[in-house]
Amino acid sequence: MVFQAVDAGTGSALSDDELTVRYLVRAPVTLDETSVQRVPSIEPYEIRHVIQVDALVLEVRLEADSYFRLDTVLSVPRGATAGPLTMRMSRRLNLVASEVSPPDPEPEPELGGRPAGGGRGSLPTTGATTDRRALLAGNQAFQRGSWLEATEAYARMPLPDDPASDYGREYSDALVRRGVAHMNRAEYGAALEVLEAAAGYGSPGFQTYLRLSGAQCAVGRTEEGRGTLAQLERGLNRRSQNDQLLIGALIRYERGLCSHAEFDRSQTTRERVRTGSRAITELQGFIDFGDRIEPVPPQVQPAIEDARNRIELIRRRMAGN
Repeated sequence: MVFQAVDAGTGSALSDDELTVRYLVRAPVTLDETSVQRVPSIEPYEIRHVIQVDALVLEVRLEADSYFRLDTVLSVPRGATAGPLTMRMSRRLNLVASEVSPPDPEPEPELGGRPAGGGRGSLPTTGATTDRRALLAGNQAFQRGSWLEATEAYARMPLPDDPASDYGREYSDALVRRGVAHMNRAEYGAALEVLEAAAGYGSPGFQTYLRLSGAQCAVGRTEEGRGTLAQLERGLNRRSQNDQLLIGALIRYERGLCSHAEFDRSQTTRERVRTGSRAITELQGFIDFGDRIEPVPPQVQPAIEDARNRIELIRRRMAGN
C-alpha cells in the first residue's frame, strides 16, 4: 500500500518537511502490529505486510505540525497493491488565519464600515473593523457545493473577540459549515478537529453536536459519537415540544448512520450481521418516529428517504448481492 500526503488547498507537497505516520493493523488482528514513524513529507510512504487472509486493513493517522490530523481506514486485497493514494491534509485554522494579510484600511462598502468594538467581533489586537469577506466567500461557496473553496475561505476568517457578538455567532455557524464541507470531501480528520472546535466555542447549537457525532463515527470513534448524541438527548427536556420532536428524530437518524458506518467497515460475516442488523433497526426506528410527526419537518423528510435507501443497500449486502 503506497500513499502520498499533499496539501488539500494547493494539491502540492505539504509545507512541513516531515510527517508522522501512525498505523494499526486491524485485519488480520493476529498480527497485532502497530507502527509510528517520522518520515519526509515529500516522499511516498509504503506499507507492506505478509498476510494469509483476504485483505490487509489498516487504521492510519497522518500528523503534521501545520495541518489537521487525518484519520482514515485503508484496505488492500491479498496479493494486490493499492496506490499510490493521495491523502489530502487541510491546513490548521489558526495557522492559515494568521497568514492572511490584514484588511485594507478602508473597508469595502459591503463590510458595513462598523467601528471597532461595535459588536461585530473585531480583533482585539487591531482597531480595524472585522473583515467578513472570508466568511461571506465561504458561505457563497458552501451554497454552491464548492466544498474545497468553502473550506479554504472559512480558514481565512478572523477570530472574533466576543463569541456572543453578531460576528461571533456567524463565526460559530461557519465553523460547522466548514466541518460539513470537510466531511463532503471525505476529509474526516479535518472535519473532526473543526467540529470539536465548534463544540467548544460560544453556545453551540444542536446541529454542532449532530455534525460532531457524524465526524466521530466516520473516523471509527463510534462510542464517542454515540456519547455525543446521548449528551444532546439528555438536554431535550429543556426544549420546546417542536424542538424535541425535530432534534429527537435527527438524533435517531445519526445513530443509524453511525451503525451504517460500522457496517461499512466490518470485515467478517459475524461483524456484518451484527452491525447490519443494528443499522437496519436504528434506521427503521428513525423512519417510524419521523413518520409520526405531523407535519414532517423539511429537515426530516429527505433523511427518511435516505434511511430507506440505506436499509435496502444494507439488506442487499447482507444477502451477498
